[in-house]
Amino acid sequence: MQAHGLVEEVGETLLPVILSGSLLAAFWLMYCIGAQRVPPAIGRWLVFFSASLISALILIVPLDGRIEGGSAMHMLQHMLIMVVIAPLYVLAKPLPQWVAANGRAAVLLFRPLLRLSRYPMRVGFLQAVIIWFWHSPKFYNLTLENSWWHLIEHVCLALGAGVFWWSVLVGRRTAVALLALLFTLMHTGMLGAVLTFSQTPLYGDSHDLQDQQLAGLIMWVPGGLFYLTAGGWCGLRWFQNHARTIN
Repeated sequence: MQAHGLVEEVGETLLPVILSGSLLAAFWLMYCIGAQRVPPAIGRWLVFFSASLISALILIVPLDGRIEGGSAMHMLQHMLIMVVIAPLYVLAKPLPQWVAANGRAAVLLFRPLLRLSRYPMRVGFLQAVIIWFWHSPKFYNLTLENSWWHLIEHVCLALGAGVFWWSVLVGRRTAVALLALLFTLMHTGMLGAVLTFSQTPLYGDSHDLQDQQLAGLIMWVPGGLFYLTAGGWCGLRWFQNHARTIN
């Protein structure tokens, strides 16, 4: 069985997709309510809505295609979550709006995540564990066979990526953030290379080898470019901060 989009779900497998859509809708609605109380800058508002629209498309449109196994399109889902949607939400800086809409509940929810984001390397290691765990054959196949596990996988990837990008793009420890980005670039590139150069289907004989290799390329090349670009930006920011302290 493949990972599912809303238009392909039937029977019991529809429930986790409905739950995903409901969570996204609530997430979006709380931002809109908070934006009435704490108006965001127009640029941040546009970035938030862009990230939300991409998230909605992942739910509605089946990105895993018609190929048996659907590894490449499943990987595309993962890359959109980790290197497009998550950093866009971070750049939108929506916390003032969510806190304005939810009050103390939002503070209690985000406080531990914000504390963790102060340590980019710890967050980088945590995200690495999440990525390699969900791309191990047993759990990868489990997400393809069960929509509930597919939902849990996406929640884990989104949370891990969200805290990671917050620590990198918003945090003040630019030198450590650069190391975290380089570490992430290396281990995701390694995973992509393993999938690309493997001569046997790692997720079972029912999976197409060329589709698996394409999935590896998606993680390795386009995914790596995002981390490389962020690393360049973070390195420039570190250099500017260092130059100011000298002067």
